[in-house]
Amino acid sequence: MGILIRFFLFFTIVYMLMKAFISLLVGKKQKQSPPRPQQRASQPRPPETQEDRIIEYQKKNFEKSEVEDVEFVEMKNQPQE
Repeated sequence: MGILIRFFLFFTIVYMLMKAFISLLVGKKQKQSPPRPQQRASQPRPPETQEDRIIEYQKKNFEKSEVEDVEFVEMKNQPQE
């Protein structure tokens, strides 16, 4: 029983050490990378035209519409007279 507890304790300690080491490596890589420019959340967008709004509305309606089940009839090539 004592061997089992020692195994789990050893495994837990090794896991935590590896996780800390990896987080240190990843943290250093993130600090070395050049800072990215932050985009403002309230960036002014170009005004929409009436056509853009209509197209967007039609896209949303099309995405919401239910799919209709269609039966296809196979047409064979018949010699024409």
